[in-house]
Amino acid sequence: MLRNSKNNYLKSIVPLLTASIICLTIFWLWLRFEIARHGASQLHFAGIEQSKGDTIIRQILTGTLILSPTLLLIIYSRSKLLTKYIIRQIILPFSYSLGGFIAIWLVIDLSDNGPDLVKSGATILGIAKYYLVQIPQILVTILPITLLLSILYALGKLSKSNEIISMVSSGLSLNKILTPVFFIGLYCSLISLTLNYEWAPEAEAHKETVLMSFDKADTQSQNKQYKLNSRLYRNRESHRTWFIGAMPPNLASAKLRNVEIYQSDKNGKLIQSYYSNQAKWNHLDNSWTLINGTIIQFNENSEDIVQRKFQNLVIADWNETPWKIYSGNLVPEELGIPGLSFHLKSNSEKPAKSLAAFKTHWHYRWALPLSCLVITLIASPLGIISSKRSLTSSATAAMIIFFLMVLLTNLFLALAQGMKIPALLGAWSTNLIIACLGIMLIISRRNNSEISILSITNYLRKSYRKLLPRQQKQTSSRLSS
Repeated sequence: MLRNSKNNYLKSIVPLLTASIICLTIFWLWLRFEIARHGASQLHFAGIEQSKGDTIIRQILTGTLILSPTLLLIIYSRSKLLTKYIIRQIILPFSYSLGGFIAIWLVIDLSDNGPDLVKSGATILGIAKYYLVQIPQILVTILPITLLLSILYALGKLSKSNEIISMVSSGLSLNKILTPVFFIGLYCSLISLTLNYEWAPEAEAHKETVLMSFDKADTQSQNKQYKLNSRLYRNRESHRTWFIGAMPPNLASAKLRNVEIYQSDKNGKLIQSYYSNQAKWNHLDNSWTLINGTIIQFNENSEDIVQRKFQNLVIADWNETPWKIYSGNLVPEELGIPGLSFHLKSNSEKPAKSLAAFKTHWHYRWALPLSCLVITLIASPLGIISSKRSLTSSATAAMIIFFLMVLLTNLFLALAQGMKIPALLGAWSTNLIIACLGIMLIISRRNNSEISILSITNYLRKSYRKLLPRQQKQTSSRLSS
């Protein structure tokens, strides 16, 4: 007996120590990286003054996510046998579903972009990096549907073997049985929030940066799929006009290419023009370095023109940053919370209509991760079934509700961006509606009511009929007054 207890102790302590060493090592490396950059994010190197609040939130979320596996193993080791059993039943199909979705995405993307990557001169390591930077965006997208399928499968399997009935008969409440499920949904929301804070929205820019780092990327960028748009920027305060032939997707690390800069006086007369193959901004001293170009000086006499070539020209008194040049063409879907916050703060004088999309997506960055928790409220009652017919009906109802969730999300976001409803309401309405529906389904399942598409429709119809007389009474009382 002592030998068995010793073996059980070793089985629990070895994974905990291994996870602790790995997590602490990653945390130490990340902490050194943060100290070396003084807590600055990638946006800081593009000319964005990130607030201390955004920096602290990013650091707390990242640090918590890195250390969370150790904390989860401690909680798991101290949990009861029933809780451990339910968690294991969900984790296995969750892992298969997550790996399956990622594999399907990789196969589809490789079939589309594989030949272009080879033509760009990408190595195996380069291709791995190209897909690795997209993982945050993919995870945020597939986590809700992965949770839905794994919870339906796990709880359906437990119901078919009458294990759920046995748990309830032994005196456990439905809420206590489903607590591990809700905890998994909450942890997935934490993962999604950390990724969606900055990494996932900016994955597209990082992907393009990796692509442009390949040997033959310049010729391949002529392909319309990877063609980088040019930019025109006018600095009315300093009387400078910038034309960028190729704007890099990652403003923090890459160089501007095919740059033309025209300096005028107060009257609009051209004084100087700069033509450069590349331009790089230094965030440390706010200076610009023009690489391999020509300066043309225009004097009062139009015939008196001075032309000079240069290899590296450093200019320290220009107030433009890569972000200012790019800000006129920003897409809110590709900005994280710090970028959206900075844009809203620095453009507060602009019309509300031009900022509506940015406000909506700022709220949506916070709302989207909680969809994982909302999904568990829907999947949990629908996964508990009493027959094979109920399993089919519950799975169909769950998929219909999920696609309804996607439809409502797009609808409310469009309404908020068009200023038909407030941005806060547009971002959070779907979660509130589906969460209320999930709570109603849990209450219905607790009362041993059969859940199907027809029962959900009837329940909503009865609720609407109860609310309708109240509304009629309120309108009649207003009319009489």
